[in-house]
Amino acid sequence: MSMNICGYKFDGPFSVETTIVPVNRAAVYVIVHNEPDGQAYITDVGLSNEQYWDRNNYDGAVSIYLRHMPSTEGYTSQDRQTLERKIRDYYNLP
Repeated sequence: MSMNICGYKFDGPFSVETTIVPVNRAAVYVIVHNEPDGQAYITDVGLSNEQYWDRNNYDGAVSIYLRHMPSTEGYTSQDRQTLERKIRDYYNLP
């Protein structure tokens, strides 16, 4: 499965509890919080080497979506930071 976020395909959902985003596989991650009533919200976004979310801070299910953007495919760290900022601004995330 995948999710389109700001015009980009993100793979997922993956379990936050069991998924490790490898720091050596450049990616942008998005954390999605699924409320008990069925609503889903993007609650965080970051780079593969910056995992700051609090896994215990949510009721309901929390999942992670990934967009791998490795330099071997021509992406730069600036490309990843630009996408992170675009998503953060669009969803008004801190």
